[in-house]
Amino acid sequence: MFRYPHLFFCLLLLVPVIILLWLEFLRGRRDLEYLLGRWRAGNYLDIFTVKWFFSSLALVLFIVFTLFAAADPERKGRPEIRTIESRDIVFALDVSLSMLARDSSPSRLERSVEVMRGILASRGGTSRFSLVVFQEIGVKMIPITEDLAMFETVFQNIGPQVLSRRGSDLKAGLVASLDAFPGKVESEKLLFVFSDGENFGGAVKPVLETARQRGIRIVALGAGTVEGAAIPLEDEQELRDSSGNRVVTRLNADNMRYLAEETGGEYFSLNDPALMSKLDAVFGSSSVRYNEPRESAYRPYLLIAVFALYIYFLVRVIPWKKTF
Repeated sequence: MFRYPHLFFCLLLLVPVIILLWLEFLRGRRDLEYLLGRWRAGNYLDIFTVKWFFSSLALVLFIVFTLFAAADPERKGRPEIRTIESRDIVFALDVSLSMLARDSSPSRLERSVEVMRGILASRGGTSRFSLVVFQEIGVKMIPITEDLAMFETVFQNIGPQVLSRRGSDLKAGLVASLDAFPGKVESEKLLFVFSDGENFGGAVKPVLETARQRGIRIVALGAGTVEGAAIPLEDEQELRDSSGNRVVTRLNADNMRYLAEETGGEYFSLNDPALMSKLDAVFGSSSVRYNEPRESAYRPYLLIAVFALYIYFLVRVIPWKKTF
């Protein structure tokens, strides 16, 4: 894994470099033949070809491994074991229209609220909680607190009408959720994301990298099914597109699973009948935290690059067979 993989686009610079090296080789051979004549230049041409090949190879390897080092490769560090004294939990709830679909009972949104109520009931008094809702934007509804009465008040009125947008942007929800965690408090940090995984916003990878660096694990809870369901509206109507076709919303489990995997968390389906017992296991395993920090591993690549540069100058400078 590399911290700055976009730097690999610079490898395209090798194309003009190789072309220039090849042109240099052709020009050098032509100059030797001109100075010594075609018949006398034979041995010199062999030496020139060998020196050109190894010096060019060393230069290319120098460029490649320098870029690898600049991309900052990472590796798993030594596991750290520590006991968690306190826990901060943030609920990130998708309140887009698709969460009204009824392929989770009684609906995706209501099932999410049921699970949050269960977590509050089982972990209240030992943890602090916050609530973030998101559609195309993310909004912190309840700051981190131990006062659980606030949640029930919000739950009774929660729905797509809370925000004025219609689509879902996972990145916006994640950014707002990370901001909900206290900055300098040493605690176990868990982010529960309730969503069907539909994402019409930006890439989430940079946000997940930030979450991982801050020690925030994401427990992703997928709402709905891959078969999907219609989106009910008022007066028992269903959401339709501009052509009059019924809109079917489906669970994107891959998006949700990705959130968990990138932060060392876990993914569950809201439709799993054993969900609450599995969540209890998540809390049980988090009382003792096995942390695997990532360390920068650029040094071997940089060492190879320096060695290749040394070979390049060595081949170019030292005469071979007392010629050049």
